Amino acid sequence: MKIQLLVTKGEKLKTCIKIDFMSKMNISESDVIPILKKLVQIKTENPPGKTIEAANYLEEEFQKVGIESRIQEYYEGKANIIAEFGEGKDTIILTGHLDTVPAGDEKKWKFPPFEAKEHEGRIYGRGSTDMKGAVAAFVAVMKKLKENQVKLNQKIIFLGTADEEIGMDGALVAKNSGIMEGCSFLIIGEPTELQVGIAEKGTLWVKIKVKGESAHGSTPHLGINAIEAAAQLIQKMKEIIPEYEHEILGKSTLNIGQISGGTLINVVPEYCEFKCDYRLVADSLRESVKSKLENLLEAFNRGNEAKAEMEIIHEIPAIELTEKNQFFEAMKKKAISAGKENIIGVNYGTDGAMLVPEYNTPFVIMGPGKFDQLHVTDEYTVKQEVIDYANIIYEVLIENFA
Repeated sequence: MKIQLLVTKGEKLKTCIKIDFMSKMNISESDVIPILKKLVQIKTENPPGKTIEAANYLEEEFQKVGIESRIQEYYEGKANIIAEFGEGKDTIILTGHLDTVPAGDEKKWKFPPFEAKEHEGRIYGRGSTDMKGAVAAFVAVMKKLKENQVKLNQKIIFLGTADEEIGMDGALVAKNSGIMEGCSFLIIGEPTELQVGIAEKGTLWVKIKVKGESAHGSTPHLGINAIEAAAQLIQKMKEIIPEYEHEILGKSTLNIGQISGGTLINVVPEYCEFKCDYRLVADSLRESVKSKLENLLEAFNRGNEAKAEMEIIHEIPAIELTEKNQFFEAMKKKAISAGKENIIGVNYGTDGAMLVPEYNTPFVIMGPGKFDQLHVTDEYTVKQEVIDYANIIYEVLIENFA
């Protein structure tokens, strides 16, 4: 440790302690990679989304160094874990989700999805990028802070959530328990290739139900074909995509992700439904899109024998950092030092959509992992990037709050 004396004109002599990051204080491979491998080996596919085993394992990791943690099991097998280090009125929250998307057909994987195989500097497995790499890094940061008895003027909270991949219920449970009260900054460890993200698209999922009338397939004129009516509507759905272009996120998008209808090839289908995934670049667009959808269906129903109705099945707001405070600037500086100069937005949703809006909490989305590894077969993360990320977070906390 080095002592540096700083004298400012017109002020009394101040003694400031500047921490010299010696090798023994840094986070090493042995601090973080075993945690990552163990997390990958624990199945947390969603559905069913059971994260209790992963939460119990992390609780044991925290217990090793005397960090108190608590598990929020809000539904059978679905659990968050919350750990705290230090004291202070204000908090910094490090958050990542424990659940993953399903591995799919495991026979298609060259590296088995739940063995955490290491090959040529990569860790392979479901969730290695999305987002157990960042979770392991956060846990390693918390443990290292405790081991080195670092004194900070803000409390550091780790929040590991369930159900991010489907509904974000874990983040909602955590928010409703009061975790965001007093939070001065939120670090969301989703994969960004260590770039600093300050915005994410919002989600509006809509189910369109089209009702017709059945008839024999040889006399289609006697029925009302719900599938054909749905096909007409699908083209109209694209016209609702807002034209507004966000400076970072670009334009809003639509994906028709699911469609089903009909019973037999020789029966005129009396029912068809399809699901639309709108990704909106600003939350101010959401109500406008819903209003346009209602108007579209009203016009369709007036002019067609088939009738359609809609159901909002999921919606989360777009979020954007509005207060670029000193800690954000410190995070940006760390990213630049790692060769990541771009400030970005992300197309996917994060738990931040549940945690940020009510309190307008400053945040960044930043974590290890490549965008092209999200939800893919043979998902991997680069080992060194996870280690680097852990050290970035560790150092930025000390440099700003020690």
